[in-house]
Amino acid sequence: MRMNVGALRATPCSTRIFAGLKTSLMRISSQMRISSLMGVARNAPTMIAYVLIAFALSFSAAGPSKKLSPLPSELQGSIVPNFFALGLDNETELTRSGLKSEAQKSGAKRVVLSFFATWCVNCREEFALLQRNAARLEEKGVKVYLINIGEKIIREGKKVGDFVKGNAGTAFPFYFDQNANLLKNFGIVERNASQFSLPVIVVMDSDLRVLSVFTEAGNDFPQVLWSDL
Repeated sequence: MRMNVGALRATPCSTRIFAGLKTSLMRISSQMRISSLMGVARNAPTMIAYVLIAFALSFSAAGPSKKLSPLPSELQGSIVPNFFALGLDNETELTRSGLKSEAQKSGAKRVVLSFFATWCVNCREEFALLQRNAARLEEKGVKVYLINIGEKIIREGKKVGDFVKGNAGTAFPFYFDQNANLLKNFGIVERNASQFSLPVIVVMDSDLRVLSVFTEAGNDFPQVLWSDL
C-alpha cells in the first residue's frame, strides 16, 4: 500500500509535551494572581515543584513511536529496494549491496536508515536520543545510518554536516539523497510528491528485510529499534 504525504503528518512528541506544560503553567499562573505577593514568595519552592511535576507528567504521557502500518508494498519483499546515496565528499557511496556487506562483517542485528533534513525540528529530538544511546545501540548490534533528503552536497553539505554533528555527534555516518528519490522508491511518499514529513526511520534485519517504519520517535525510542531482539 502506498501512503500519501498527508498520511505521514503527525503531532510531534514535543508539541504534546509543551502543550501539557503550558496548560499546567496557566493554571499555576491563575492561582498566583489570587495570592498575595508575600504568599507567592513563601510558596515559590512549591510552585517550582509543581512545574517540574507537570513537565514530567506531560513527558510521560507522550505516546510510543508512531509506526507506519501496513508497510508499503515496495517494502514487503525479502530485501529493501536497491538504493544509492553519497557521502559528504561527493564520492563515497552507500548502496544496498555495500550496506548488506557491512552488516554481515560487523555482525549487526538491526540496520536503521534514518531520513532527515536540516529543516526538520523532530529530527533534532530523534538525533539527540540516538546520540545519548549510541553505546547502547552498539551493544545491541544496531547500526544507524543517517540519510539527508533533498539537500545538495556542494551547496548545503557544510550546513548538513554541522546539523548532524550538533545534534547526533559523530557516532553515525551520514549520506545524501540529493534528489529525494529514496522515500519515493520505498513507497513511503507518492512519486509526484513535492513535500514530505520527516523523520522517517526504516528498521531492517541483517539481510536488509524491512521490519518496520516509524514516522515519529516517541517515549520508547530508541529502545523500539531493538525491542524484538
